[in-house]
Parts: sequence; structure tokens; C-alpha cells
Amino acid sequence: MRPDTRTSSNFVYNDWPRLALQIVAATALASMIAGCAPSALSSARSQIAAGNYSAAHRQLVALAADEKKLSASERREVKDDLCLSDFMLGKPTFTIAEQRSVCAAAMKEPGSQSASIVAKIDEAARLKDAKEVEIALEARDLAGAERAATDYQRLPGADPALISRWSKEIWSLADEQVFADAGAKKRSLGATISELRKNYPNVQGMKDGAFTRWVVKTSTVSGTALASRVEMTKSTLVISVDDSNLQLAALSIDKLAAINDAMAARCGCDAHTDVAVIETGFPAYVIRLDPETRMSEVMILPRGDRAIVSATAN
Repeated sequence: MRPDTRTSSNFVYNDWPRLALQIVAATALASMIAGCAPSALSSARSQIAAGNYSAAHRQLVALAADEKKLSASERREVKDDLCLSDFMLGKPTFTIAEQRSVCAAAMKEPGSQSASIVAKIDEAARLKDAKEVEIALEARDLAGAERAATDYQRLPGADPALISRWSKEIWSLADEQVFADAGAKKRSLGATISELRKNYPNVQGMKDGAFTRWVVKTSTVSGTALASRVEMTKSTLVISVDDSNLQLAALSIDKLAAINDAMAARCGCDAHTDVAVIETGFPAYVIRLDPETRMSEVMILPRGDRAIVSATAN
């Protein structure tokens, strides 16, 4: 059963007016302990206590703009109160990312009270992204599912088990879309495989270890090995690539196609190669044999708003 990832404004906000008062009281107490005299912060705190978060935000922004005039404790209080007011205003005034940025800056100040708000922001973001993944998967939206899952994976507290399940479902959806015409093409692959075996005679007798080393060497570009991890079955090769090397991989599709050609020559079968992002396990490319060109075709999987694109080596 899939986890309930529905978001609720009550989940996030029901207790926050009370917590706002608690945080204001905590920062005021810290100010008293530090010996800080009443300042322009008093007005902003009064606005927060009254629920006038927009007015508090304006006053706090003005105070923060002249940060050099603030003591260390006052600077902490301004940032904590700004975090709180922006969080309480919430969307659409401030996106989750904007709220977190302000609160993360506040947390850097010694004695900050903003950690609990950052935790709630992260939880809200995880719920939002998880809901978007589930909706995209239900809609068979490969690009949307991978985009939302990648956003979720980058958040603190992301659930590895959930990411693993999504990865399997995203790969299943990718295979479904990429291999929709596989039946018709598979019937005419005999000549392609025979030709590839002539082009790659040396790989046919290679043991798994030797072939893995060949894959790593072949995928190396300007001294950088694209393949951070190589796994294989009889007919499927999985190459995992660091996210930071994806742009380099995009410029090296001829190498990826050649690797799948060699894989097909080695097994004498309808081989295909999956290229995954090692940090998430999500798909980047699927490489399959094309009987029309008698070479491997690289299917560039959706990222962002891009649809599936096919490319062949020159």
C-alpha cells in the first residue's frame, strides 16, 4: 500500500499561532538574559503576537537592512522573528524554498530558535514532493515523476525506502514508454546482431570482470570515467553515472551507443543498457538496438519539461 502523502494545511499550521507566541516569548527572554534594552524589535514582536505577520515582516526587513547597528543578540532575534513571520505568511507570499532560505540563515546565529520551524518546512516540502511523485506516476508522467522524486531526494530527512520504490516504478514506466514498439523491432534484429559480432570480435570471449573494465575504459572522457558503477545480467547492462557527470555523458552518447553495441555482440542477443543517476537510481538514458540503422539507439529520457528523445552515434 502506498503511503498517504496528502498534505493538509491543518497538519502544518494548526498549532503555529500558539508556537509563534512561544518563540516570541523565548527570544524576548533571551534578550532579557543578554541584557538587551527594549528596541524597535518590540513593535515587530507585538505585530507577530497579534497575528499581523505582514506588518512584522516589513519592520523586520527594515531592521535587517541596517544590520551593523544591531548587537549579536538583536541580530539573532531579527532573523528568528523574520523566519517566523515569513513561515506564518506562507504560500503564496513566500514559497517553501524562500521560507527555508530565511530560516536556514536564522539558524546560523548562535542561540537561534528557528530549528523547529525549519523541521516543519522540510516536512511540508517532503509531503508536497511525495504527493507530486504519486500524482505523476498515476498519470504516467515520467518527467514529472522523476523531477519531483529528485527534489524529494535532495531534502533533509528523505526516506530511502520510498526513493527506492519510486526508482523501480520510474524505471518500469521508462521501459514501458521506451520499449512500446520492442516486439516489432525484435523480430528483425538477427542481421543487426550478426553485424555487431563482426565489429566487436574481441568482446565475445570476455569474462564479466574484463568486460566491466572495458566498459569503464570506453566510457572515460578526458580522464573522467563516466561509469561510477557497472552491473550486468546476460542481456542488460546498468551504468551508474554521478549527477555531476551527466552533462559530460550527454556529450558522449556515441560512447554509450558503442558500449551497447559491444554488449549485444558479447551476448548475441537483444541487449540494452540502462544509464542511471547514481545518487538517486533514477533513469537518464536507455540504449537499445535499432534494426533500421543496425546500431544502438540512445533514448534520452525526460528531465524537466523534455520528452523522450532518441539519438544515434555518428
